[in-house]
Amino acid sequence: MSEPLPRRTNRATFDQLFTVGAAALAAGSHGIQTVPAEGGTRWGVSVVLRPDLRAAAALETLACEAAAVAGDGHWLTGAVDSSHLTMRALEHPRDDIRDDDPRVARYAEALCTAAAGVRPLTFDVTGLTLTPLSVMACAMPTDEAADRLCAAYVAALGADAWLENGFRRDIWYLNILHFAAPVPDPGALIGWVAERRESVPIRVRVTEVEIAAWRFTGTGMAPRRLAAAVLA
Repeated sequence: MSEPLPRRTNRATFDQLFTVGAAALAAGSHGIQTVPAEGGTRWGVSVVLRPDLRAAAALETLACEAAAVAGDGHWLTGAVDSSHLTMRALEHPRDDIRDDDPRVARYAEALCTAAAGVRPLTFDVTGLTLTPLSVMACAMPTDEAADRLCAAYVAALGADAWLENGFRRDIWYLNILHFAAPVPDPGALIGWVAERRESVPIRVRVTEVEIAAWRFTGTGMAPRRLAAAVLA
């Protein structure tokens, strides 16, 4: 099993994403999110970091502004009740998760082991970028604690870390708007994001790590907490 590498703290990946995302929007070939179903590969049980309420409110404001430019029908992923950084995806979507689910119990036990003695995590959101699927907030960890926690969790999961063993997450980020419909004026959205590629940092503080399943609310995906570990 490979140990996850530290995620990048430079802007190169976010710059590359902007180039690719802007091109997809301009061509009308950007992705369209659909409600996940059993057998899909996105929005399964995941481990997420939820921002503090002050930061979440600031990110929701940006998400609403992005939605106003993008047009109707998109998912407001940056709303306070759904804002998150993904630490690791654990499985594909399924509908049979009960309160006594044995897999979730193992994920939670591993999380308690990895999070023992870990203090709250901090990130700075330094601006926005585009991807072919979303408007994304760029998060820079203020130290190595988040990456160390991620590595400790992979070690504690053992075989249950299978889903992302061949996949490397090389940035920390929060998607604030997922495209779920056409964008009537892609140039306007590209320009709006371009003007916000760098901004006054929003400090994000994370005091809990959450294991979550996802449900569709009608305006996007929201997490359903299955377990959590407090960072103290």
